[in-house]
Amino acid sequence: MLKRPPAARVLPPDEAARDAGFRRVAGVDEAGRGPWAGPVVAAAVVLHRARLSVRIDDSKRLTPLQRARAFDVILRHADVGFGLACAAEIDRRNILQATLQAMRAAVLDLPEPPDVVLVDGHIAPPITGPCWPIVQGDRLSYPIACASIMAKVLRDRFMAFYHELEPRYAFHLHKGYGTLLHAARLRRHGPSLFHRRSFAPVERRLAQEQAAASAAQDTHVALV
Repeated sequence: MLKRPPAARVLPPDEAARDAGFRRVAGVDEAGRGPWAGPVVAAAVVLHRARLSVRIDDSKRLTPLQRARAFDVILRHADVGFGLACAAEIDRRNILQATLQAMRAAVLDLPEPPDVVLVDGHIAPPITGPCWPIVQGDRLSYPIACASIMAKVLRDRFMAFYHELEPRYAFHLHKGYGTLLHAARLRRHGPSLFHRRSFAPVERRLAQEQAAASAAQDTHVALV
């Protein structure tokens, strides 16, 4: 009976990059593409060591406490760059282009340019030099997973700050995502400066406000 040859080991993308001769390997990821409010935040991470002493994974698989601990450790043992696009920029560019620009800004924010960039997703941001888009990169690449944590924690901190400025919306609880609580607060109070007016739920609420204002104006004219 013929024996099946052993399967070849598939290297993680960051190991493959180092085997290809790239020394400074940057992982890039974003947080906040889907929410109705707040910025999209990107992070770029170049690790100083292969592995860290805390759990590193796709940020969505970690608890807030695990993410906070990892954030501090990554800051101590990596070069980190950040980029963001606020709600107004998202409305002006569209969410995809705003995200790609935030990723580009994160790479440019690194203290030294990377030799290669591994980015989560299937589209490369507009940067100079080698860039490898990797679908599900936050689960396949250690540096990208680190970047996903950095972007998520920083964005959550922005949303907590926005809650201090606009407590009516409870941004600290839903982080701008389309939860039932957020939908209820949006219906009650209308959009804030931090809401993305190009996103359908916010756009609909703005249309309701405009219709109500127009009806009130018509009533005023009729009474005069």
